[in-house]
Amino acid sequence: MKCKTMRHEIIEFQWMTLLLLFTICFSSCKDDKDASAEPYDPSQPVTVTDFAPKAGGANTRMIIYGSNFGTDSSIVFVKIGGKEAKVINAKGNSLYCITPQQCYEGTIDVKVGEQDVIVSSKYKYVPQKVVSTLCGYVDEKGNGEIIKEGPFSDCGKIDFPAWFEFDPKNHDILYLTQDAENNGNGKPMRILDLKKEMIYTKELNNINRATTITWTNDGDMILAAPQNGGAKNRNNIILKRGSSTDGQDFKESSWVALARGNACNGSMVLPQTGELYFNHRATGNVYRYNFEENGYNNNPEVPGGAGLNDFLAFSVPNQTVDFSMVPHPTGKYVYIIMHESHYILRSNYDEETKKLVTPYIVCGQSGQADYKDLVGINARINKPGQGVFVLNEEYKAANKDDWYDFYFADKENHCIRILTPDGVVSTFAGRGSASASSYKWGKQNGEVRERARFNQPVALAYNEATKTFYVGDSGNYKIRKIAKEQAPDDLGGEESNDNQNQENQ
Repeated sequence: MKCKTMRHEIIEFQWMTLLLLFTICFSSCKDDKDASAEPYDPSQPVTVTDFAPKAGGANTRMIIYGSNFGTDSSIVFVKIGGKEAKVINAKGNSLYCITPQQCYEGTIDVKVGEQDVIVSSKYKYVPQKVVSTLCGYVDEKGNGEIIKEGPFSDCGKIDFPAWFEFDPKNHDILYLTQDAENNGNGKPMRILDLKKEMIYTKELNNINRATTITWTNDGDMILAAPQNGGAKNRNNIILKRGSSTDGQDFKESSWVALARGNACNGSMVLPQTGELYFNHRATGNVYRYNFEENGYNNNPEVPGGAGLNDFLAFSVPNQTVDFSMVPHPTGKYVYIIMHESHYILRSNYDEETKKLVTPYIVCGQSGQADYKDLVGINARINKPGQGVFVLNEEYKAANKDDWYDFYFADKENHCIRILTPDGVVSTFAGRGSASASSYKWGKQNGEVRERARFNQPVALAYNEATKTFYVGDSGNYKIRKIAKEQAPDDLGGEESNDNQNQENQ
């Protein structure tokens, strides 16, 4: 026992000796290195020999090598592509700086004191995904015109954004519902013409609220309307398509009463069958309606969400909560977003019965509101909003079974999240660290994770052709855009007027 103790003491002494020697050696090397960092000498030339990395985006940590940089960073200035880079420190023969945004031209200009040096080779700027403001304006008190048509630069506030949908026959047209009452009538639907950069309104008479938008296979619009006439509420309203291509001539020509009462706030059409699935929030039931069998005007009554078992598809675990449904592009399954219960369900499509089956949880937990980037039921979300499926080219190249990730607005976490087919939840945009504030919300534009912030994002859309996301940012009364940066010569829209350093206090 004594020998064993002595052996341990000898080993411990040896490790302490090695650690001491390493510390002394490291400190000596550090002192020698720091000792070589001489102050700037104006009588000697400033030289630049190299820099690294040679390519990258904004906020990249760059080291510039050379001589006579000195140690006083206050007299050192670096521009990249004509834009000022933030200098962190100077150590005689090296400079440490942060690359600015959109420094496309790439020329590196180093100025120390009165000496100015242009580097012969250029930094290759790689465009990043950034958040910008598409439209929406309020003053510092949150006031702005609610119903205003006009260009994106002057269209008032975006009030209570709920659900985006592109016109399936014209992807330049994006529709947005506004889920709020306005003196007995709902807020108007907003129509965004992305090509003309104009926004229009469509009054929804006698509809107190409008939530989701879905489309028949013929291209007619279906609105879920949770409040429309009290106990005899007609929940799913079909707007027949007119001949115009500007998205403004849908007519309230027929009313499909598939649910009674203030209960239906989520509808969707399953692509491969063309059937309408709609919810009844008071009971947690989801009903299935076949247009070929029942027509557009049969109007079967679902009193209080009960009865008509032939129409009942399945039920979700929670009752009296808002939820919506988003079909996978293949129609193989549907995600059910439990907005107020903080989780997402999946219902698979049964090829034999031609129906959706009882759903199961894919991420989050009922009643467990939090923020955690984890897997499946261990992940935590907080009032998820609208979601969209986005093609992942890596999955396609690897010939995986499922090629799509699911992006969704996480309202009370103030960000956009990603759910992979394997159930992994991560953060895509928002919750930036570009300020000293401890708040996770704000209105800053810029790089999606380092800088950008949102305030209660709810609605979300994605244009596959342009690789662009659109976000209904409810707390900021704006529509935000997420897309890859464009070189100045290629800019097609306006630059954001938002001050990137602004905080939402």
